[in-house]
Amino acid sequence: MDKKWLSGVIVLFLLLAYLFIGFANHSARMGKIVKELSGHPAEDNPGYHIVLIEQERYHPYWEMVERGAKASADKYGIDIEFTGPVRNNMEEQISLLEKAIAAQADAIIVQGLNDEKFTPVIDKAVNRGIPVITIDTDAPASRRLAYVGTDNVAAGETLGRMVVQTTGGQGKIGVIIGSDLAKNQLQRLNGLSNIVKNYSGLKIIDVRSSNISHMEAIQQAAEMLELHPEINVMVGTSSTDVLGILQVSKRLKRIPMTIIGFDNQAETLAAIRRGDIEATVAQQPYLMGDMAVRLLYEHFQGITLKQQYFTGVKVLNKDNVQEGESL
Repeated sequence: MDKKWLSGVIVLFLLLAYLFIGFANHSARMGKIVKELSGHPAEDNPGYHIVLIEQERYHPYWEMVERGAKASADKYGIDIEFTGPVRNNMEEQISLLEKAIAAQADAIIVQGLNDEKFTPVIDKAVNRGIPVITIDTDAPASRRLAYVGTDNVAAGETLGRMVVQTTGGQGKIGVIIGSDLAKNQLQRLNGLSNIVKNYSGLKIIDVRSSNISHMEAIQQAAEMLELHPEINVMVGTSSTDVLGILQVSKRLKRIPMTIIGFDNQAETLAAIRRGDIEATVAQQPYLMGDMAVRLLYEHFQGITLKQQYFTGVKVLNKDNVQEGESL
């Protein structure tokens, strides 16, 4: 009787185990179907770990990049880590890139910087089998996989056309750029100059750098306007710059003055509504982050990528300023 009882228990246990395994497999298949129907990939979580190195942590622009990247990472089941200097510092960005390489990240998203110093480090990552996507600023001489972001020369030309449109082709121009070391800032300045030089009534009087610092933008704008009182048009090539310019122009009572900025920070959009800033050229940082992660996922699936993916810009003025809140 004991042997029969034990045999029965074993048979019952095996039957329950079989039913449990069958139920688990069925649940897994249903889970994949639900993912497919909701637009998520059906593959199991691949466990990819991506590092996104920002120019400056907690800056509103890079926070938008983070939001886009996080949304895409969640969609594709990718683990993403955000890092960057608290204040713009190229040497620290390079150090963080070296750390991501040493940690053997599956991929790296990073802002392209000084070619001489930065390109060899990007190439080092690629040589170790770590794909790199540059974002916001390209490093075309490197072995990076692709670039995602603004065509910065074209964006600078858009700034130039806005200067022409708002001034009628007449004015003395002061320019504050985010950094004289960052290629994207210099490209925007070049694009602006490409347009201005075609109009004899327009002249760039002075160009200064804020080093992506609001206080430095204020200081440089103040010194510029005191040294060159004839300046009646001010252009900022980063979100930080235009707000510093605006603050100085009010303090020095240099109103009316034509002010044209870059990016779509809330303060900039509010100033456009008040009429204090004529217009701004807005990038799409959320789209940059989202697209960079999506492209890496496609690369992991064996899809061949293009070399460049331009995300476009939009001119915002009093007529369409509300559109800047969704970029």
